[in-house]
Amino acid sequence: MPIYVYQCARCDNRSEIFFRSVNTTREVACESCGSADIERVFTPFAIYRSELTKLQQLDPTYYKRVNDAIKNTPEGDPMRHLDRMTSFDSTPDPGEPIKF
Repeated sequence: MPIYVYQCARCDNRSEIFFRSVNTTREVACESCGSADIERVFTPFAIYRSELTKLQQLDPTYYKRVNDAIKNTPEGDPMRHLDRMTSFDSTPDPGEPIKF
């Protein structure tokens, strides 16, 4: 039970036409203007791709563009974590080590 997409040459409108079987033939007309001057157009279909496949198919310059965009932001500075760190001298003594 396929659904075919046709495009009208007169009004440039696209119509989806349902057929009960693949071998069925029928006269089709544009749904908006009624013209018989329409032709079937190719419509892409979706395929499943894993996250790994998507990453492998990325443009190689993508990572460079991301790095260039991030390097001038506060999140791009690796030293930003030093402000939140506590020195070992200022922490309380944890006590004796745990023996397993």
